[in-house]
This record gives sequence, C-alpha cells and structure tokens, in this order.
Amino acid sequence: MFRHFRLPSLLFAVYLLTPMTAASAAEIKVLNANALTIAMKELAADFTKQTGNPVSFVGVSPGLVEQRIKAGEVYDLVITATESAAAFEQEGKWRPGTRHPLARVGIGIAVREGAKVDLSTVESTRKALLDAKSITHSAPGGGGLSGVNSQKVLANLGLTDAVKPKLQLSAGNLENAQERIAKGEIELGLFNVSEIPRAPGVVRAGPVPAAVQVYINYDSAIPATNAAPDAALALLDFFHRTAAKPVWDKAGLEVVGE
Repeated sequence: MFRHFRLPSLLFAVYLLTPMTAASAAEIKVLNANALTIAMKELAADFTKQTGNPVSFVGVSPGLVEQRIKAGEVYDLVITATESAAAFEQEGKWRPGTRHPLARVGIGIAVREGAKVDLSTVESTRKALLDAKSITHSAPGGGGLSGVNSQKVLANLGLTDAVKPKLQLSAGNLENAQERIAKGEIELGLFNVSEIPRAPGVVRAGPVPAAVQVYINYDSAIPATNAAPDAALALLDFFHRTAAKPVWDKAGLEVVGE
C-alpha cells in the first residue's frame, strides 16, 4: 500500500479544533475524474457538517480534467488519473510534495438483475464471456479510460478476437448502454466497477479476477494556485479515514494509502 502524505491522523482532528470564521470556512472547489464523484460527495457531506466547509465537485472524464487544467481553471484540489497528474507535476502545476495516490478502480461485469455469472476464476470469467450472446463496453476515446481498459481485460483473457462478432460498443451514453442490458438486448457489459449500475434493472456481477484486472489509478494534488491548502488537505485526510471505507467500497473504488 502507498503511504499518504497526511500527518498521522492528526490533520483532520486539528482542523476540527480550529475555530471557523466566515473566511476560513470558504468553499473547497474540487476538479475530479467522474468515477470518484458519488463516493466523494457522500463523504464531503459529512465533512461539511463537521467542519463548516462546503465542498463542490466538477466531475468529468480524465481527459476533460486535463483540458480544464490547461485552460487555466482554478481549483483547490484536483483528483485525476495518475499519468495525467504526474505530467502536470513535471510542469509545476501542483504545490510541491502534494501529489499522492488516492484510489483505483478496476473493470467489472454488468448484468441484468437476476442473471447469474461466475467470475470466481479466470476460466469461469472466460466462459461467461464466450457463452454470452452479446457484450458491450464503452468505445475507446472521448477522454475516458473504461473502454480502453475493457479492451485490455479482454486481451488478458485471450478473447479479443473471439468476442468481436458479438461486441457492441457504446459511444458516450453509459446509461443507455446499461438500459439495453436491463431490457435484455445485451447480455453482459464491461465497465469501470464504479459505473455499475447506472440504470434500473442492472446489477454488478462483480469485478473480473485480479489476474486479468486492469486498473485506473487516481492521484490527488493541490494546485500551485491554492495559497491556503489546509482545508483541502483536511478533506483528503477525511477521505482516508477508516470510517470512509464502506462508502468507497459501495462505489466500487479501492482507496490506496493510509
């Protein structure tokens, strides 16, 4: 596990004890990869109750995070794919020493409610995909990584060519793709675990086995433009609390660091 940069569980506690004024309780503006939005909004609601600091999120694809940073938009905290965060670090976009791993998400299988799929082993997962009459995943491109990683998982399973005749790529609208699964028009879908379900009647059968899994890794960083980072650092500390783990788990995300 990666070690997080926070003080040993003290930063948030100290922050709670610091008297809040109208100025110190300013809004924390977060730009983040959208896969993390649901979990972070739930956690941030409790953070706001305890600290008085409101938190707002702009959740977009990792590609759009890059575009917004390059356009000069100003935020207090940025959470995006590791590769992008590392590149921006080289450009001096972050406060020194503030880029650290936060979470990761793998690929899971979406099915119609009531369907049974065995993902317990690599072979059972291969069989499920081979037996399926139709499969979907997001089309690569558009700034997202789900489609690319789904392709990598299929390659890891040795199924790239075998599934081509029954593969129906979904372009842009995740909800529509999963609605087709709910209606029985498509049997299985490969998506980021955090994206399942996004339509009524669809359930998460589970993640693919670790041996063939492909992750998107997300880093957090404090922009160099943030001259008063304590609130954002306290929010990150709050995200890493042991009590926050069930929220991350429910959202299909694995927190890394301590």
